[in-house]
Formats: sequence, C-alpha cells, structure tokens
Amino acid sequence: MKYILSPDTFEVKEIFNPQLISKGLNVYYLVEKKGLSHKQLLKRLPKDACFCGIKDRNATTKQWMSSQQVISDINEKDLKLKLVGYSDKKIYIGLHKGNAFTVKVEFGREESTEIKNFKAKKEYVCNYFGEQRFSENTQEICKALEEKNYENALKLFLTKKSKFDSDKSRAMKKIIEENWSNWKIILEDKEIKGTGKVVLFEYLEKNPADFENAFLHTEEKSTKTLIKAAQALRFNKELNKLAEKKKPNNIKAQIAGQDLNMGASKAFPRKITINPTEFEKKFRKSDLERRTFFTVDKFRAKLIKGNEFEISFELGRGIYATVFLKYLEAWLKNKINKG
Repeated sequence: MKYILSPDTFEVKEIFNPQLISKGLNVYYLVEKKGLSHKQLLKRLPKDACFCGIKDRNATTKQWMSSQQVISDINEKDLKLKLVGYSDKKIYIGLHKGNAFTVKVEFGREESTEIKNFKAKKEYVCNYFGEQRFSENTQEICKALEEKNYENALKLFLTKKSKFDSDKSRAMKKIIEENWSNWKIILEDKEIKGTGKVVLFEYLEKNPADFENAFLHTEEKSTKTLIKAAQALRFNKELNKLAEKKKPNNIKAQIAGQDLNMGASKAFPRKITINPTEFEKKFRKSDLERRTFFTVDKFRAKLIKGNEFEISFELGRGIYATVFLKYLEAWLKNKINKG
C-alpha cells in the first residue's frame, strides 16, 4: 500500500451543518485551502476568525469559519473563501461532527484483492494521537522533561533546529547554543535584544540554577504546545500497553518513532485519562481524557485504474486519518502474510 499525503492526493472535508439565518452577529464562510498550514491561513483572514478545528497542510481542505467581520470572497489558487450566511452563534473548536477524507493510494496485486474483504464496521482501531501532534524535536525534549532534566529540556527547546525556522530564528538559536550558561553575553547580543526572550535570560541571569521555573518565561503558546505533546506521548504509551495486554497477536505500525499495537477491542475501557505532572500544572492544569478506540464510517475503496484506488471514509472529530491509514496498511500486510 503506497500513498503520499499531498494537496493533490489527500482531501479533507469538515462534517458540519450549521443552521444559518439571514442576519446575525457572526458571519459564516466556507473556506477551501490547498497546501496551506493553519498558521499561514490565519495571516490572510480577520483576527477574530474562528474554526471547528485545524486542518492538515498536506491536503486540500474544506471547512467552516465564522467572524464578526464581512470580508470579500477570495478565489485564489491556494485559498478560496465564500460568505454563506449568518448566525448568532460563533464557531468554536469541536463544534463539528467530524471529517470526511479521500486519499489516493496504490495497492499491490494481492492488496487489490484483499481490500474487498475489509469490513470497516468490524475493525476497532486504537485511537492514538497521530504524528501531526508531534514536531520533529518533541520526543527528545519530552524525554528530558520526564527525567526532570530541566536544563537539557530548556536547552533543546531553545536551540533545536527545525526546517520551519526563519533566518532570525536560526541566528538566535546559534547564539544561545554557543553561549549556553553565559546569560549576560546572550542578553547583550543584537539578535536577542528587543525580542521576547530577554525576559527569560534576565531570569536565568538572576536564577542560574532554576531551569524548571525558567520555562514560565518562555513563549507561552510554544510551551503549551510542548506540554500537550508530552501528554499525548504518554497517552499513546498507555494505550499501547492496554492493546498489548488485551489483544494478543496484534498488528503493529510505527507512529512518531514508536512501534505501536494498532488493533483494539470492545473490551477496552472507553477512555484513558492522563493527569498532568507537577511541572505541567504550571502551564496546563486539566487532565487529558481521550477515547481508546474508534471505527470508521462510510469506508469505500474505489478502483481508478490498474492498482490505483481512491479510498474514502469518515471519522469523528479529533481522530487522525493518518492513524487509520497506518492501521489499514498493517491489516492488509497481516492478511497477506497469513495467506
């Protein structure tokens, strides 16, 4: 089973049917983006734009948006926006029912035959967080936090390079890495002066051994994203243990560098709760509670030509299409190997 998730091969459509009126406090728009991240999308929309959820950048996506502003329709190659109606209710995260997905895949000869035997409603899939939840550097930083090695965690957090770094970001990371623990030198550097990082390094200059609380002076949004990723990793580990215990001879796949048991059963407890650590409570006090398994709706594998197929299916909100695709790939491999 071969597939590449791109705007030309992967489509995501929000399942949401709002009741619209002729006039209201909020303006409702339909938004179609192609190859744009949510961050890139926001830069082109009103600041009060509200969505049901964040959609994949490696896809062509269709979703709803609300705003209190009336703006002109957009009809560009990578972004289309159309005013549809009004409502007194503004859109918020999780308001939609779920998402419908379409993926172009190529099956091997045996897979093309075996896919006909896939009964989606009878397949219970472990509800892991997908790779989109974790950045390329997340796991190393999270491991340091778990070991309470806050200095290493902070250093990795501030200096680990990413393909999305701007020139300014790369320059700052280099200065911080080369002068780590020389907080005065870092503070005096022209790349650091005038940025939000000044407060952090001023704190470290006064409290050079308190790396744990230094995190309180980092950029809030990025730190909260890291904490969510750390909790998601723990959820995946707990769910994997549950699947290993409750479902012997499981099928496996790799997600975010972890070999995970993909199959679930109705015998699983319905939810797993991840409590925040004392460190995490400084940034996010709430528990992470998530369902342990899911099934897909309206699964269909349509032959296009040769061994090329178009797979379509629907998932509830918060469930990752990439996790289901990993499951399907492992399921097919297992069936063929059993012969």
